[in-house]
Amino acid sequence: MIESGHHQIQNLLLDSKNYQDPTRIHKAIVEYQFQEVFQPHWFGSIQWQPFITDYATAVKEARHFRNKFFCALLNTKPTKIPNPPGRPRIIWFHEKAPMCINPQDSKNPRFKIAFHTHFHLEECPEPYDTWIRLDWLIRNQVAKGFHRFSTSNSKENKGFVLKPWIREHHANYNLKDYYRFRHHQDSDLVLDIENSDLQFSRN
Repeated sequence: MIESGHHQIQNLLLDSKNYQDPTRIHKAIVEYQFQEVFQPHWFGSIQWQPFITDYATAVKEARHFRNKFFCALLNTKPTKIPNPPGRPRIIWFHEKAPMCINPQDSKNPRFKIAFHTHFHLEECPEPYDTWIRLDWLIRNQVAKGFHRFSTSNSKENKGFVLKPWIREHHANYNLKDYYRFRHHQDSDLVLDIENSDLQFSRN
C-alpha cells in the first residue's frame, strides 16, 4: 500500500525535480485511486471517429459519453446524476498513438497520431452488473446519436472494447503510451482530471 494520498502527492509537488518528471505525480495519483479509493471492475477503450488530434476535444467527448452513460445506467437526467457513492466511479485517460487512416489499403498503410481514450469503471448495479448487459447498454443506448462514438471494430482500429479490469494488466496501463509518445503529447497529462472521479482522502 502507498502512503496517504494527500501526503505523497504533496511531497511530490514540493520536490522541484518532479516538475521535470510529471509522470511520477501522475503515477502516484493513479495508484492511490486504485489502491485506496476503489477497485475498477471494467476497462473500456474508445477510438474516436473521426480521429481526435487535440486534448480539449477528447475531454469534451469523454464528458458527453460520461453523461449519456450515467443517464442510461441510472435512468436519470444529466442534471440528476449523483456523485459517488451514489453511482459507480470512473476514471478517464486520453493518450496519443499512431492510428491507421487508410485501413482498406494494406499494402500502403498511412498513420496519424491521434487521441484514444480509456476508462476504468467501478462495478455497476443490476441489471448491468455483467459484461454482456453492460456492453449492450453502451452499444445500444450510449452510442445512439453519438457522432464521435463508433462501436464498429476492425483489425486496424477498434471503435469500442469493454473488458474485465485486471490489476496486473490495467493498473498502470495508461502510463504505457505516455512514455512511448510523450514527445508528441500536449502539455496535458493523459489523466483527465475534469471528468474523473478522483479522491485524495477516505474521510
